[in-house]
Amino acid sequence: MIKIYTWLTFIGFTILSIAVLSLLGLSLYEAWLFHAIGGIISLILLIGALIAIVTEARQLSVIDASKWKSADQFLQGLVVFGGGLVTFAVSHDLGLGPVIATSVIALLAHMIMPKFSVPAYCGSFVGMTSNLLFYNYGEVALASLVAALVFIITRDVFNGFGGKLGTIALIGTAVTSHSLNRDFLTFSIADFHTNLLIILVAAIAAGLTYYFNNHRNQGPVLASAVVGILGAILLPSLFPNLGNTLAIVTICASFTGMTSQTRYPVFWNFLVTGILTGIIFVYSTPQLGGAGGKLGTIAFSSVLSTYGYRKLVIWSFERKHKKDNSP
Repeated sequence: MIKIYTWLTFIGFTILSIAVLSLLGLSLYEAWLFHAIGGIISLILLIGALIAIVTEARQLSVIDASKWKSADQFLQGLVVFGGGLVTFAVSHDLGLGPVIATSVIALLAHMIMPKFSVPAYCGSFVGMTSNLLFYNYGEVALASLVAALVFIITRDVFNGFGGKLGTIALIGTAVTSHSLNRDFLTFSIADFHTNLLIILVAAIAAGLTYYFNNHRNQGPVLASAVVGILGAILLPSLFPNLGNTLAIVTICASFTGMTSQTRYPVFWNFLVTGILTGIIFVYSTPQLGGAGGKLGTIAFSSVLSTYGYRKLVIWSFERKHKKDNSP
């Protein structure tokens, strides 16, 4: 059983890594088409994510498979599955939209069953998928099932990184969409002024969520849900023409802020990650439109990118210190 779990964990790690690198690769392609500077920035982000992935891969050998509890994992997978269906219903049948729907599910899960709030939130990202991509509940159920399986086999990898849950959801929606021969929705990159506003909102939302999550000890799910709801309520009123887009940016960046303080102990460093979330959001706009989990994957990509460079700087200082103190 331990050997099987070790292999499943490796497969889960590989799947998440491919999802991140695929999104960053698509963003790099769009960025080069849009502007050379954006292409260079996107390439730098891709390299940072690669460094982080290699760093995390070294931790696979120390995962304790003895803590595996099949009953708990089955229940968590079931909650992921249910979260996708319920969120899709709240978003489309009740007409609340994806941002409010996923935030409401997160709040309810936090209050009613806090032990399962994380898998419920993960499943809710599947339910954010556009009804132009999934036509019925059978298709949502298939995507939710795939996400549930991926959630189970990735339990012990990339923990503490914001956006991991959304990446799991994207895998479910992407696999299902391709199996149904559906084309993702296509959108254009916005103008310079709008993109600056997107980046600013992303930095603020990521910072607020990180603050509530780590410094106010509200936890990642509640912190993200609160920031998401605030964005959905306030921004459409403040920016009539861009409010809905900025609300989506807010919930996206809130996933970035779900990162634990053990991964990012310094707040100002994390603000850089928020800015990069906005940049990836901008350049990934033409790709994977309508897919639930894309926003989380944007967050995951930005967190991994900056984490990779942070680890590289730490490693360089440690190496220099060791060299200076060697006899």
